[in-house]
Amino acid sequence: MTTERDVGGRRRSRPNPRCPIRDEPCNLCFPGATGPQDCGLVYLVQSDPELRAALHQTTLANRRAAGTPTAVAGESQSAALTTRSTSP
Repeated sequence: MTTERDVGGRRRSRPNPRCPIRDEPCNLCFPGATGPQDCGLVYLVQSDPELRAALHQTTLANRRAAGTPTAVAGESQSAALTTRSTSP
């Protein structure tokens, strides 16, 4: 997070954008991009159904390897956590 001062002199933080493809801070690797919202790489991956599905599978595999809970298809994240926490 980046800390700035607002008009009243109070400190406030601004979140740093993260790359949805690499799950790292956005380093503006695509020329002309100001963040993930106008990055050509993000647009290409999100607009191609096969690339989007491959990214989803990779993300799920990385979360499983890290031990992060993931939701089952058609199940909300909170429902997945409840199911896992109540099962023996």
